Amino acid sequence: MALVSVRKTETYGASALRSAVDAHFEALGIAGDMHPGLKVLIKPNLLAAHKPERGATTHPSVVAAIVDWLRDHGVTNITIADSPGGIYKAGNLKAVYDSCGYAPLGDRVTLNLDTGYKTVSCPEDFKNGSFNIINPILEADYIINVAKLKTHGLATVSAGVKNLFGAIPGLQKPEQHLKHPGISDFSRMLVELALTVKPRLTVIDAVETMEGNGPLNGRLRHMGLTLASKDVFMLDYHATALMGIDPMSTPILAEAAKRGLIVPEELELAGDPAEPANPPYLLPESIPKRGHSFLLRAVGAVARRVYVAVPRVDTAKCVGCGKCAESCPMKIIEVKNKKAGMSTKHCISCFCCQEMCPVDAVMIRHVIRLPKI
Repeated sequence: MALVSVRKTETYGASALRSAVDAHFEALGIAGDMHPGLKVLIKPNLLAAHKPERGATTHPSVVAAIVDWLRDHGVTNITIADSPGGIYKAGNLKAVYDSCGYAPLGDRVTLNLDTGYKTVSCPEDFKNGSFNIINPILEADYIINVAKLKTHGLATVSAGVKNLFGAIPGLQKPEQHLKHPGISDFSRMLVELALTVKPRLTVIDAVETMEGNGPLNGRLRHMGLTLASKDVFMLDYHATALMGIDPMSTPILAEAAKRGLIVPEELELAGDPAEPANPPYLLPESIPKRGHSFLLRAVGAVARRVYVAVPRVDTAKCVGCGKCAESCPMKIIEVKNKKAGMSTKHCISCFCCQEMCPVDAVMIRHVIRLPKI
């Protein structure tokens, strides 16, 4: 059985979060994993340098409650680390910690500034032969993956498994998109990365979540929950269902299910009851609407390859920051006269540009694209 703990957590208040963390960790028996000298790595979602109120990053109060619990249980060697979008360098990391509200935790934990990484080999039956993974993850004895629940333009949902993409350093993440341009291959890569990183525990911040054009430019939606499990795949399965989204409609969970990592009848819930969202979470513009899904299934895989979502720049909103160009694996975006422009002829529809745009200037449109002969 895979145990998933669910707790009503209506606010980011310290007492509410500590109560939720206490309940989660008791249900999952986390105290039995702890011992003095244990090196714990907390991996939040620090997408980019945005304030917690924007809802795009793991709220620092969730991580603070976990840190306090660890210290109360004799664990003091604690590091917070992530590889946000953009260039992976110490100055950028510091800016992210400051903007995301993590700087005050620096007196209790180490805020990672090491930008090194090592190559880790994968099992022979993986499609991916190896991954480059940031040093603090490799040096930890115990990894706590602390995700933010959001919709996602490429993956449909961003939760525990997608959060582990931050184990890949900096601009090597767009390289992974280039290496795996199809959503099925990209999802396989993410599942294999999660199996390589092997978080011992995953916690999901679902107090304030995001719907629509996540993971950055969607709109906030209150769910009022925190969730936790030692099984990241089954946790994501239940979190996605609570969004009112069919878990098997999301490519990551569909890939995990093919590998036998999701067995719904083995899900065991503890804690507070929670019903799926009604109405269901609004999907990103890049995802075919529910009304279109039947049509796409009816006309088959060929039509899905021809009717594709591609980004476009709203020049009225664009401020010319270049984040979209920096993150584009195909290098088809240029900034001229302080405005971004792109040719979608060679676009692989990874939506990294939309994900990293800080001013919501990247829109999505669906076009007919004939396959190359």
